[in-house]
Formats: sequence, C-alpha cells, structure tokens
Amino acid sequence: MIRFTSRPNIKYLVQLIIWSFIRDVETEIIDKIFVFDIDLIYTLLMFLGEFSFGAIAYLYQKQFLEKKLNENKSAGKSVKLITNNQIKIYDSKCKIYLLIFFASLFDFIEFILCTYLLIKFFKYSVSFQKRIGGILIILDAIFYRYLLKLQIFKHQIFSLIIISICLIIILITEFIFQDVDIFLKYSDFILLIFFLLIYQFFNSLLDLTEKYLFEYDYLNPFKVLMLEGFFGFVLSFIYSIYINPIPSIIKCYYDNSGKFVYLVLLLILYMILSGFKNAFRVLTNKIYSPMAATLAEYLYNPLYIILTLIVKNDFISNKKRNYFYFSINLFLTIIISFSGCIYNEFVILFCCELNYETHQEISLRAALIKADQELYRISDVDDDGNSTL
Repeated sequence: MIRFTSRPNIKYLVQLIIWSFIRDVETEIIDKIFVFDIDLIYTLLMFLGEFSFGAIAYLYQKQFLEKKLNENKSAGKSVKLITNNQIKIYDSKCKIYLLIFFASLFDFIEFILCTYLLIKFFKYSVSFQKRIGGILIILDAIFYRYLLKLQIFKHQIFSLIIISICLIIILITEFIFQDVDIFLKYSDFILLIFFLLIYQFFNSLLDLTEKYLFEYDYLNPFKVLMLEGFFGFVLSFIYSIYINPIPSIIKCYYDNSGKFVYLVLLLILYMILSGFKNAFRVLTNKIYSPMAATLAEYLYNPLYIILTLIVKNDFISNKKRNYFYFSINLFLTIIISFSGCIYNEFVILFCCELNYETHQEISLRAALIKADQELYRISDVDDDGNSTL
C-alpha cells in the first residue's frame, strides 16, 4: 500500500521546485538564442542574487519583529523574546564566519566546475548531469549520518539502495549509447564522471555546512545566504582577474548588437531567479533536510529531459535520436524521484515495516499512547469522582 502525504511548510519546497525549473529553462533559452562565452557572469550574478535576496529578506524579518515588539509594548503586552544569549550556540563568531566563507567557497568551486570544466565535454548528453543528480541525495545522506550524527531510518536506507541501483543503470546505459569517437573517448567520459562526482561532492559540502549552521548555531538562513552571496561575489571578482570576462562581453555585444539589450534583461532575470531559488533552498534545508532540498531540484527532471529531447535534440546514439535510450532514462529518473519522496516521507510504503519509523506513524503511535493514558486515567475514577485505586 502506498500513501502520499503532505508535510508542514510544504509551500517552501514547492517554491524551490518552481524557481529551480524556471531558472533552468531560462538558462537554456539564453544558450539557445545567444552564442557567447561569459559563463563567469552567471557566477557573479548568482552570488549577487543570493546577497540581494538574503539581505532584503533578513532586514525585512528584523524590521518586522521589531515592529511587532513595539506594537506589543504600546498595547501594554509583556513579550519575552528568546535572544542568542539564551540559546546555546556551539561555535564562536570567528568559526561561524569561517564556516560561512567555506560554504561560499564550496558553492564557488561547484559553480566553476559546472560552467567551465563540465561544459568542455560538449559531446556528452546535455541532460546527463541532471539525470545523475541523485548522487547528491546519497552524498547528503552519508554526510548527514556520519558527520552531523543524525539518524537515518529503514525506509530511507531502502530508498538510497533503489537510487543507487538506478544510478548504476544510468551510467551503464551512457557507456552503451554514447557515440564514442575521436571527439569523446571512453577515457574522456570517465573523466567527465569523475568531475561530476567532484561537483556533487562540493555541492553536498555546501548543504551540510548550511545545515550545521542552522541546527547547531541557530543562524537565520537569510543572514547565512546574504553572507554567502557576499563572500561568493568577492571570490568570483578575484577569479575574474585571472579570467577576464570583459573581452567576451565586448565580443558578445558586437556579435549580437541587435539583441544585446534582451541578453542584459535575461541576465538580470537570471539574477532574480537565482535569488528566489537560493532563498527557498536554504529555507527547505533548514525546515526539512539537505536531502529534501536536493529532491526538490531533482523532482522536475522527468519533465526536463523530455524538453531536452524535443528542444535540444538530446539522447542521440549512432547520429540519430534513440527513443529506447530516452525511455530507459525517463523511467529511471521517475524511479529516483519516487525513491527520493520515500526518503523524505512524502510517500509512505506500508510493507516490510517501511512505514514504521516515518514521522507520521511515530506521531500516530504517540497520539494513541496519549489517548490510552487519558482513557486509563478516566477509568480509574468512579461516578462520584473518587479514585478506584
């Protein structure tokens, strides 16, 4: 038996799915219309979007709380706020800022890997990186268990096994159906997989560091996002000294002079979408877990690979579109998404005791025990209100 469940604050996860998908589609539109090599601009705009949205949301929250406090004081209500001095924070301010810097560094490294190294393997399937994104769920779960020392239950181990099997099959199908030639050798393809693993490793370190800051140092997620955006922008700016994007921008202007204004507008939109996406990413990470945030960005992959098949002529084998190759990957992607829902308890399986350790079933058992206790207390009182014990 399968039961689909809803979790509290599900709206944040849904928003993350929406903004992630829109940003991916918008990036594909830019790449389809314009031919340019200014990938560093994406990195700068992404961090600028993080800083801007993090600062706006953090300052708004702070102002809202101060306003509420003043209103309550004016109304004569006594309000006691929990301050950071009353909460046991594990780390010093110096270590906290160092962790945020490292989180920005991890984000910077994985973004550079994505926009510079992985793009060099132009012959591989354009959706391959997305399709093996389930690796991140596995890495997040391993770090979550062994570094943060947080528990993983039976249904979650089951879903990780299913995801692992699907990922292995995806890799095997890539070796079978990829057009290996002088442009893409087997050695290059293995190197591509290695870079993708490194990319997901740093992505997982980012998720883990943020979760640690939220759980153990009780930091506001928007403040963390704001500081990550600041440090990341500084790192990107320093890197731009090594790889100067200005000549590429000038070349792009002359090559697309009639459409350059549209490119500018699309890049501004990219910054806004990055702000929305990352704001809901840190919220999802705080409220749920890194695995839930990863799932939100993987869930739309079945739709994404359908779009790449139609728009970007993906899943080419022997110089023609291979629908069997596509169908296998579509099926496996759906299974990975479904397994991710099992892990995060949006889907509960009532077999082999896979439901026993889910939050919903534990809460139900706790409610039944409480009801039994109440019934027991009532039965111990006679009609005159005297105890029968």
